[in-house]
Amino acid sequence: MAKQSTQTLTLLIQLATDEVDVAMQELAQAMQLLEQAQQQRSMLEQYQQEYEQQWQLASQKGLKADLYRNFQGFFSQLELAVRSQNAQIEQCQANVLHKRQLLQEKQRKQKSFEVLMTRAETMQAKAEGKRDQKLMDEFASRAKRTRL
Repeated sequence: MAKQSTQTLTLLIQLATDEVDVAMQELAQAMQLLEQAQQQRSMLEQYQQEYEQQWQLASQKGLKADLYRNFQGFFSQLELAVRSQNAQIEQCQANVLHKRQLLQEKQRKQKSFEVLMTRAETMQAKAEGKRDQKLMDEFASRAKRTRL
């Protein structure tokens, strides 16, 4: 019976290990998406700064009204794109946090099974030790009786 329980625990540990591996891959993927989103925001912000500099240079030379509206319209779109990217980054951060929590949960589950396995092995070793001691005591008792 103890052998069956350790086999079951071994299977559970393997399944938990597989779940931890999957959770780690999902976390890595979520972190990669977050990094990509942050890089994209940086590129948008850099482009926005460059565009603003171009606008300032052009405005110093004097702008026609329609060109001014075009600059302002495009600049508004850039600001909207940066805000949208910030929202996407927040979603990615929340996803990373969620994946990290799932990973920790899976790791706790795996650790619990490992602790149970250690306990089962310890109990099995103690039972075997008692059985061996009992056999040794019987052997010693028989040997003593045969001498008498």
